[in-house]
This record gives sequence, C-alpha cells and structure tokens, in this order.
Amino acid sequence: MARPRLLSRERVITRDVLREIAESRLDEAKALLDAGHFGAGVYLAGYAVECYLKVAVCFTLRWDALLATFRVHDLEGLLLYSGFDRELRANTRVYDNFAKVQAIWKMEGDQSVRYRGPSTFSEDLARSFLGYIADPETGVVPWLRNRVS
Repeated sequence: MARPRLLSRERVITRDVLREIAESRLDEAKALLDAGHFGAGVYLAGYAVECYLKVAVCFTLRWDALLATFRVHDLEGLLLYSGFDRELRANTRVYDNFAKVQAIWKMEGDQSVRYRGPSTFSEDLARSFLGYIADPETGVVPWLRNRVS
C-alpha cells in the first residue's frame, strides 16, 4: 500500500512580497501592452491574479508566508483554497471576469498562457484581459485587494 504524500511545509515567499510582486506585475503588464507586447502583458496580468490569490490563501489561513504546496498556477484551485470562492461567485460581475481570466489563462487544453507564442495574443484580447483583471469596479485584482488589505 502506497503511503500518502506529505504536503510541503516549506515556506517559499512572504505574503507581503507576494503582494508587492502582484502590484508590480500588474503595472508591468500595462506597460507591456502599451508597448505592443500583448502576450507578455497577458502573462504578467494573469500572474498578478495568481499572486493575489496566493496572498488570499495566506490571509485566510493567517500565514505570514506561502507554503511550497501552493506553488501552482491553478487559479480556480487557488480561489477555492483562498476561502473567497463563495463570496466571489456571489458577485456575478466580478466572477464573470474571473471566469474569463481563467478561460484565457488556461486557453486550449494544456496550452496555458505560459506556453503560447506571442502572436497568439491580439491587442483586443490583451486589453480585454487586463480589463477583467484591473477594472476598478469589476476587476478581479481590486476585488481581491479589498479583501486582503
């Protein structure tokens, strides 16, 4: 009989540094989109969401640092572990944006944003993606930011 795998207790990054990275990646995504680097802008904007979800996991579990177990890129899974899943789903406007972000982040099959060529991303797609993430009223990052501050 196989032994169950142990969850890693290794601390990999502090919650405060994750928050700084998220804010920086969002600013960098905007700059890249303005410079015409749509694929990189989408990647960094999505990474900002991933980092904020990891901040939310730490916030909810009252951890100062993220554990290695959460070194994943699964936005839906991170949302579940953040403890904000039900609250986000109840806010249909923000959740619709989260679902759009998730769909683009995963893209087709196993071809996530991280493994797509730059020509895959149009300016329209990139700007829409950034709106789903950063819009002050319905964006995923402002919504998360307000809960983990």
